Formats: sequence, structure tokens, C-alpha cells
Amino acid sequence: MLLGQILSLVVIATSLITTYLILKHKKIEISNTAKKIVSGVLAVVFVFRFMLGQDALKNIFALNNSPIESNALTAISLILNWAFYSVVLLVILYPFFKNSQFASIIKYYGTIVTLLCAGFIYYLSTGIVGVNAYSGFQIRTLLMGVEIGITLAYCFVVFMENNKFKIKKSDLWGAAYIAGMLLATMPPYMLEALFGNFRIWFDLKELAPAHRVILYLSILIPIALYLLLKNKNKEMVRGILLYISLGTLLSFSVSYKFENFLHVTSWPFHLCNTAMYIIPLCLIFKWEKLFYFTYFINVLGAFLAMAMPNYAEGLNLFSTRIVNFYINHYIAFFMPLLMVSLKVYDRPKLKQFKYSMIGFGIYFVLVLILNAWFSNYGTVDYFFLNSDFIAEKLGTWAEDLRNIVWSFNINDLSFTFYPLYQFLFFLVYVALGAAMWFVYEQAYAFADMMVDINARNKKIKADLLALQVASAKKSEEEMINTETKLELIDFSKRYGSSKVYAVQNANLEIHGGEIFGFLGHNGAGKSTIIKSIVGIQPITSGTIKVCGYDVDKQPVLAKKQIGFVPDHYALYEKLTGREYVNYIADLYEVSKEERNERIENYVKLFELENAFDNQIKTYSHGMKQKITIMSALVHNPKVWILDEPLTGLDPNSIYQVKECMKAHAKAGNIVFFSSHIIDVVESICDRIAVIKKGKILTTKTMKEIEQECGLEEFYLKITSQDVKAKLVGEKEENSITNEETNDNISKVKKANKKKEVAKKSKTKVDKK
Repeated sequence: MLLGQILSLVVIATSLITTYLILKHKKIEISNTAKKIVSGVLAVVFVFRFMLGQDALKNIFALNNSPIESNALTAISLILNWAFYSVVLLVILYPFFKNSQFASIIKYYGTIVTLLCAGFIYYLSTGIVGVNAYSGFQIRTLLMGVEIGITLAYCFVVFMENNKFKIKKSDLWGAAYIAGMLLATMPPYMLEALFGNFRIWFDLKELAPAHRVILYLSILIPIALYLLLKNKNKEMVRGILLYISLGTLLSFSVSYKFENFLHVTSWPFHLCNTAMYIIPLCLIFKWEKLFYFTYFINVLGAFLAMAMPNYAEGLNLFSTRIVNFYINHYIAFFMPLLMVSLKVYDRPKLKQFKYSMIGFGIYFVLVLILNAWFSNYGTVDYFFLNSDFIAEKLGTWAEDLRNIVWSFNINDLSFTFYPLYQFLFFLVYVALGAAMWFVYEQAYAFADMMVDINARNKKIKADLLALQVASAKKSEEEMINTETKLELIDFSKRYGSSKVYAVQNANLEIHGGEIFGFLGHNGAGKSTIIKSIVGIQPITSGTIKVCGYDVDKQPVLAKKQIGFVPDHYALYEKLTGREYVNYIADLYEVSKEERNERIENYVKLFELENAFDNQIKTYSHGMKQKITIMSALVHNPKVWILDEPLTGLDPNSIYQVKECMKAHAKAGNIVFFSSHIIDVVESICDRIAVIKKGKILTTKTMKEIEQECGLEEFYLKITSQDVKAKLVGEKEENSITNEETNDNISKVKKANKKKEVAKKSKTKVDKK
């Protein structure tokens, strides 16, 4: 007993001396490499001490049967040992995942807990080692002292590195993680040791209310973790997930100490047991192929195990066995899902699924052999392949298959297999794995849709805010100035540093009630003018006004007057037609009554009744174009602009669009559209403009054109006149160039003759 007391005093003294030295030297600079080495030493000491024997606290029931003399001190030993596990694990991981919140937890929580552990070391050691903790030399007692000494020194170093005794707001946020740390590192015997019984009088296998609650928690916990971690950086996420996986592995290992591994029948080769070791390895070493094995195989196995638990009826729900069962299966179920959803690992492709099935095949053969081999030394049933646990749930046909047995002996060992049953078992599980692939794909699609909807909502809020701000800035004069008119005043546009103008000195004035056609060859400048009107690209010089609003100076107010149908539509194709049109209506603050009335009219006009509530990605080109037109008209714009709207449409759709254009103009609005289809322009337009190479050649009414000739002849005449003028200029330029060229040729010939004469004279001299 005396030796034990001396060891306790040595540990406490070491801790206090370390504290004094740290406080005395205020400026401490310890490299991260040194911290990693100390953390590694602490990890080795801790794991060796933890695995060396069973905890005496494991035998306590409602604070009774304790090696400690009082209930209060027993509770202190239980809680401090638990809290110390949470601190040691964080100290071990800290230098590998340095983070201000981790530092805050070590700085305050870690320091306080470790100081209390130093003060109560006698009771901590007794709770772990038992009544003999201080009777003679006990290696585990000594190692506990070393752990506390190293951890306390480490906590004070972190304390001094982080603003001494000053508490920041960020430090308080770090305290929110402590509950999660304790939950992750809770020993499975803790509830039974503190509270004793929580008897259940029903069969958990029958999905009774308590069982359903347990299953619901398996879904709610990962959702809560995802929401907590989704905005954290990738390394911090990996650190937190590694902490959880190692903490739960620590709890799981309470039943798997070194002494258990001496008996082959106790080895943790059950499918979900393997997940407890695989997940930390994948987080530490980033073993991709191993991870996808646990992602497809362990997740499914864990869920089935929770749905069909293999413990007896009427057990204490706080018992070590049941708590350990759910700790194990919770982690095997949701941790791989979290690792993918938080992007620690990428979403799997078909190649990864194949790897997981190959891995499962190897595991399956291994457990078949181990089941048959280890059965010679006791009862084993890895993956329930050695018993009828699964067969009895499937019915008599499965039990009949299991009656087909293959047995043989090797020396003194007997090996028994159930070939047909086990082969079918394997095939069924592979099929279930394939079903998991389908479930994952659907989940990914749903997640992507939610991301799109969230992004859409954020965009709506941003656009609405911009509109509200712009509306608030309107003066009384601006509110009155709402005449339906589109003006281009000396508008010019050139791209980048180019000296060539895409459009130069364009002037147009279009009034309400007009259908205005914009004609020109491809590349003439039609789309450049349209994109500048709608605000897609900046103006180089000049002015564009929409209903009195300057597009450059009042962009939001100008855009509110416009409905735009681009030449290449860009839609959110995972939304339905209804969702997309409502999204545009939200941007323009269209009331529900108005939008519903307009949407109903356009759906009937465009014959979309049977497809409007389907995803846009299922639509044909023509249907997508109709959705684009509906979204451009849902806010009843005063200026409707269409850039080549009829390209690729069938005759019926062209007719519907033309009727829609006529109706919109008849209501006093402007319809402005570009096209190179002469017949369509001629049949519906009131006025037209012809543009070529960035210059508007003419603007005329259709009546004026009809008095001269047809639109096609007029268009060819106007554009050819421009060509002839250019050709005349080019001819004159070419004639000048030819004269210069002829002069140059004559000069070159004369020079060549002089060279030949000089060469001949030199040759004659050389011969002489």
C-alpha cells in the first residue's frame, strides 16, 4: 500500500512541477513535430495500459460491487475516467489536426479534467486496476500516472500558447464539442454502473416502440453531425470524424482486451466488428479501396443487424452488451455515409462498387474458413454463417438448404461447411449490395436536387433584395416615366481591346404596340445589340433606354421591364416546368393570382398540360423553348425581346409563338425579335431594321416595303447595295495596288539584270 501511495504522490508532484516550470517561462515555443512525438508516446502508453487488463469499473452495478469504499467516490472515479479518455484522445490527435476550437477545449476543459484526475489519482487507479491497485507494484497504476503527467503538461503548454488566461468568444464555442466528445468516448458499462437497471419487458426484435426509437436515433445522429460539420474545412471534418471513430473503438475495445485475443473464439471477425477498425484506418491512411468495402458492405450489414438484433428478450437496456452492440452498429452504419456526404471520400463509381464486391468475396471466404476452423476450440459464428440465425428468419426452405452439409477432417481438426446455403447467402448479399448502390444513387440525386433548390432560394432572396433596394431608390420622376418605348442612341459596342466595332453608332426607337423585326446575316450584330439591351454585356458608348430607364445606370429597373428569350436557353433542368416558371415569377415579385392566371393560359396555349409537372430534362427542344417563353412572359413585360426564337421549332410551335407575339403587342407592349427567316418577319412585323456588320442600314415599316417590293427582294437589295459600294472601293484600291506592284516588279527585274552582267564580267576576269 505504501508503494502505491508514493507513486501517486510522485505523479501529482511531477504534474505540479511541470505546471510551475511552464508558468515561469511565459514564452514557450515547442515545435509541432515535438508535439507529435509527445502525442505518439502518450498514445502508446495509453493503449498499452488500456488493453492490458479488464476495468474493475466494468463489474459495478448501480454504484454497487465497487472496489472503492463509497458510492460518491465510485461515481467520481467513473466520471473522471470517462472524461479523461475524452481528453487523452483529443491531446493525441491535436498536433495532427491543429484547430483553434480544439485548442480551446484542451486549454480549459482538458486542463481542469486532468488536474482533477491528478488529485483523485488513487480512486481513478482503483477503479481501473481494482483493490490491488496500490498493493505492491502494478504496471497499469504506474502507466496511469505517466498518462496524467504527460497530459497535464501538454494541456498547460496549449494553455500558455493560447493567450494565457484570456477567454475569447471562440473559446466558448469550443465548449459545444465537449458533449459530443463524451458521447463518443463513453465506456459501454457507464450507464449500468451509474444507474443499474433499465429493464425492457418486450422483445426488441419485434420493432417495439423503444426499438424504433433506437433506429430513429441511428438516422438523426448523422443528420445532426452533418449539419454541424458541413461548412467546416475538410481537414477539420476528418479530424472530428477520426475522433468519433477512435472514441467509439475505445468503447468497443472494453470487451476486446489483450487477454481476449488469446482465445481465437473471441476475435472480432463479425462483419460489423471489422468496421470499428476499418473506419479509423481509412481516415488515417486514406485507403480508398478498403473504404468502399465498408461503404457498401458494412453499412448494409449494420442496418440489418440493428433491424434484427441477436440479443435475448427482456435484457437491461443499459447493459454493457446492448450499449456496446449499438455503439458498434451505429458507427458501422452512419460513419461511412457521413464520410461521403462530408466529402472526405468521393461518391463511388461503378469501379469502386466492383472493388467492394471483390473485398466482400475475400472476407466471405475468410470467415467461412475461420468459422469451420475455430469451431474446434469453442463456439464461433462470424457473419452468422455457422448458425441458423438467418435461416430461421427466412423459413423452412432456408433451413432445408442448410441441412446440406460438407464435412471433413484435417489431422485432429474437423471442418464443416454448408455449401449451398452459404453460396446462396453470398449471392443474396451481393444482390443487396447492388440494391445499396441503387439507394445511394437515388440519395445522391435527392441531395443534388436539394442543393439546387437551396441555391435557387438563395438566388431568389438576393435578387429580391436587389430589386427592393433599387425600387427604394426610385424617384417620383422615375415612377412616372414608364412610357413603353425602347431607344438606342448612338450605341456602339466592341469587345476587349479590339479596334473593330461589333456595332457602331446604332440608333433605334421602338414604341408600344409594335412587333419589330431585326434582320441580318449571322454575325451581323443582332445578338450583340440584344445582349446589351438586356444587360448581359456592358455598353462601350452611347445609351440604351427601356421604358425611360437607362440600362447602364438603372439596370435593375430596366430589367424589370424586359422579358428575354435567348437564342440558346439555359434552364434548371432538374426542376419541373411549373417550378421553373414560378421561380422566375418570384424574381419579378408577381402575385400568386396573376401568375396562376398567366401560367394557366400559357400552358393551354402551348399544349403543355401533360408535361408541365415533369422535370425539364425530360422535355423536347420545342417544349424547353416554350418554357423559356413562358418564363419571359410570366411578369407581363412591357418589352419582350426574342433572339432567333423559332430555330428548331415545328410548324405548330411556330404558329403558337407567333400568335403569342401578336397578342402581346396588341396589349400595348413591344415585341422585338431578331431573325433571318424572312417569311416570318414579313407575316407578323409592323416595322423592321436591317443590320450588316454592326451598322443599321435602314429602318422601314412593312407598308413602305410592300409599296416598293417584297421583303425578301428589299432585304437583298439593301444588303447588295452595301456590297456593291464596298466592291467599288475595293476595285479602286486594287487598281492602285496593281500599279504599285508592277512598278516594284520592273525595279526587281532591272536589279537582277545588273547582277547578271556583273557576274559574267567577273567570270571572264577569273578565266584570264
